Amino acid sequence: MTVNKNFVVKNGLEVATDLILANATTKNVGIGSTQPEFKLDVRGGIGATDISISGFATVAKDLQVGTSGSVFYASNSTNNVGVGTSVPNAAYTLDVRSSVSTGQTALYVYGDMRVTGDISGKFPALTDLIYVTVDGDDTNSGTSINQSKRTVGAALLIATESTLIKVSPGNYSENNPLIMPEQVSIVGDSLREVSLSPQNASKDFIYVGQGNYISDISFTGTVNEGKAVIAFNPDKPSFVNQGPYIRNCTNFISNSIGMKIDGNDVIGDTKAMNVDSYTQYNQGGIGVSISNNGYAQLVSIFTICNDQSIVSINGGQCDLTNSNSSFGRLGLVADGIGAQSFIGTVTTEAVANSATLTLNVGVTTLGITTAVYNNNVGLVTITTSTNHSFNVGQEVEIRDLLFECTPGGPTAVFPSGNYGNIFTVDAVGAANSFSAYVGVSTLAHTYVSVGVVSSFIPRPYDGLVSYFNNIRNSISEIVITNRGSGYGSSPPTVTFGAPSESWGISATGVARLTNGSVSSIDMVSNGRGYTSQPSVTFSAPSSGVTATGTATILPTYYVVNSATPIVSGITTVTFSEEIPFSVGVGTTAYFFQQSKILASSHAFEYIGSGNTIAQALPRRNGIGIQANEIQNLNGGLVVFTSTDQAGNFRIGDGVVINQQEGSISGDAYQRSLFANITPYILALGGDI
Repeated sequence: MTVNKNFVVKNGLEVATDLILANATTKNVGIGSTQPEFKLDVRGGIGATDISISGFATVAKDLQVGTSGSVFYASNSTNNVGVGTSVPNAAYTLDVRSSVSTGQTALYVYGDMRVTGDISGKFPALTDLIYVTVDGDDTNSGTSINQSKRTVGAALLIATESTLIKVSPGNYSENNPLIMPEQVSIVGDSLREVSLSPQNASKDFIYVGQGNYISDISFTGTVNEGKAVIAFNPDKPSFVNQGPYIRNCTNFISNSIGMKIDGNDVIGDTKAMNVDSYTQYNQGGIGVSISNNGYAQLVSIFTICNDQSIVSINGGQCDLTNSNSSFGRLGLVADGIGAQSFIGTVTTEAVANSATLTLNVGVTTLGITTAVYNNNVGLVTITTSTNHSFNVGQEVEIRDLLFECTPGGPTAVFPSGNYGNIFTVDAVGAANSFSAYVGVSTLAHTYVSVGVVSSFIPRPYDGLVSYFNNIRNSISEIVITNRGSGYGSSPPTVTFGAPSESWGISATGVARLTNGSVSSIDMVSNGRGYTSQPSVTFSAPSSGVTATGTATILPTYYVVNSATPIVSGITTVTFSEEIPFSVGVGTTAYFFQQSKILASSHAFEYIGSGNTIAQALPRRNGIGIQANEIQNLNGGLVVFTSTDQAGNFRIGDGVVINQQEGSISGDAYQRSLFANITPYILALGGDI
C-alpha cells in the first residue's frame, strides 16, 4: 500500500492479534502486547545500534551488560551490583572483580571516596594504615576511623613493615617504652593538637630503629632526669642502615633527653639518627645526646632552657645546621674520645715538628673455638683460639661461623653478611673471649665449627685523634682552692711546675683580684708536655694569707688530617698539627674517634642565663655567659660559625666580628693580620 500523505487512524491500529497495537485512547503503543502500559511497551526484547534516553530509565528486573552479565550485572531481587561478575557476593552491595591474570586494578577512584562502613579485602594502601583517635578502643582493628585504636602503643602491637600509624588530635597516655617495628611511621594530624605522654617516668619513652619516622607530635608529661624521649633500644640493639627520622616535633618534658643516640645500642656502620625541626623546650634537660661513636644529622634543632643543648661524648659526632640554643646553662658540648679504634706501630722515625708518620696497622686474624648465640637479645659470645687483645668499643670483623638453626637440622653461616660482618665489642670476658651484638633472630642457633674474627682497621680519617706511647697534657684552667687576702691592688705571681718532657713548655697565667683576693687565673699559655698534674704556687702578699690553687690538666691528642690507603698493613698519616717531639721506630700510636660537633649558622641567645624561663629571660635578670656557648673538653672539638644575641659573628675561636664596636678580633685574625702587615712595615723601613 502506498501512501503519499499523512496516514491517520482515528480509532487505533492493530497488526495481527498481538504484534502491534496502537491505542488511540491511551496513546500507548504495544509491541508483542495488546495492553501496553507505557508509551512504548515492548515484550520480548529490543535490538538497537544506539539508544538515547533523555529521562529516567527504570529496569523492572535485572540489568546485564556483556555476555550473561560478564561486564556489569545488577540484581533487582538482591539489590547487589557486580562489576566483572554476574554473581555478586551477597555480602556486598558493590562487588568489583578484576582479571587475576592481568593484575588489573579492581577499583580505581579519582577524587574523594566516602565510605561509612568497613573496607575489607586486598587493599594494600589501606591495610597498612592504622588509625588512633581519642574515642577509639584498643580492642578495635584500627583499620578505619570507625574502628580506631585508643593508644599508639596498641597500634604498634599490630603494625608491620610499611605501616603508617595516623594519630588524630588529642592527648594520649602511653605505656612506655613504645617499641617501633622496622619501617613503621607515626604521624600526627597536627603538632599543636597531638600530644603523647609517658606513663612510666623511670623508663625511656620511644625506642626507634630501622627506617622509622615520627612527625607532627608533641611530647608532654614527666620522666626521670636522664631518660630519653627518642632512643635506640638498649635491650635489643638492632641493625640500622636507614636512620630513624624525627620531623616537626616538640619536646615539653622537663629534665628529659630529647634524643639519645648511643652507638652501643645499635648495629651498623653509621649508628645514626636524622632530625628536621625538633624543638626542645625540656627545661633543665638535654636537647640531643650523641655518644659511643653514634652519629646524627641535625637540622633546625631549637633548644630552650636546656642544661646542655647538644652534647657529643665518647666519640659521638654530629652535623648541626641552622639551629639555635637559647638560655639554659651550656650550649654545644664536645667531651672526650671514643673507645680505642685500633693501634699502629711507627715504621720510620719522624723528627721533631713533623706532621706525618708512617705506620703499620696490620690486621690480626684469630680462629674461633666456640660461639654461643642468644637469639632473643642478639648477643654472641665468642671464644678465640688465642688471646685477642680486643677492647670494649673496638670494631671487629666476624666471618664464616657455621651454625645449626635447629638441632640436627640444616647448617648456615651466621652472621649471614646481609647486615655486614663488622660489629662492635660489647664486653670482654677472659683474655680469649668477648661478646658482640649481631642482631636478634626468631631461631636459636648452635655453633658447629670454623669461623674467624679479625680486628677491623679503617683507613685513618679526619675525625680520628691519636697519641703516641703515653698521654701528654696541657693546663686548661686553675681552680682556686684558697683566695688568699691582703694583695691589695698588686696581683701575685703565679708559678707552674715544670713539664715532665724535655720538649715541654711551662704554662703561664695572670691572677685577677677582687677586693684584695685572687678570684681567677687568666691562662696566657697552656703549656705542653705534662705527664702529671703540675704544682701551682702564688707569691705571698705583703700581709695576709697566700692564695692556693690546683691545675686542671687537659690531654693532648693529634687530629688526623688525611692518610694514604693501607697497603700490606702500611699507611702514612698526616696530622693537622706538627708533633713537637721525635717519634722513633716502634712507637705505638693509639687511635680513637673524637667527640665532635660540626655546627654551621648556629644562633646563641643568652646561654648561661639559667634552666628555667622565669630566671633566664633578660627582663628577669638573665645574663648570658659567652664562655658557656662552646665547651671543648678532654679532646672533644666543636667546629662552628655562630651569632649571639648581640649580633656578634664568630668563626670558631679564631675570628670574632663585633657588630656594635665594628671590630674584628681573634687569634687567627691577629696572626693573619700580623703576617700580612709585617712585610709592609719592613719594606717601609719600620721597626717591629
